[in-house]
Amino acid sequence: MAKPRYASLPNIMKAKKKPVEKFTPEDLGIDYTPRLETLKVTEPPKRVGGSKVANVDELVTKLKEAGITVA
Repeated sequence: MAKPRYASLPNIMKAKKKPVEKFTPEDLGIDYTPRLETLKVTEPPKRVGGSKVANVDELVTKLKEAGITVA
């Protein structure tokens, strides 16, 4: 198996001294204006409790009443 490579203490200390370059989106030529507009945010409808059925025929009847077709 591959073993992870851990950084040595001297390399960690060297990395602390290196300057960190900070870029702005304009420096990189990136346009980050939002392209999508949120029109409306609403909660989903509340769930209705389920019910148990005794057999398959009753299940098919309830599904047809709910408008769910059975193939």
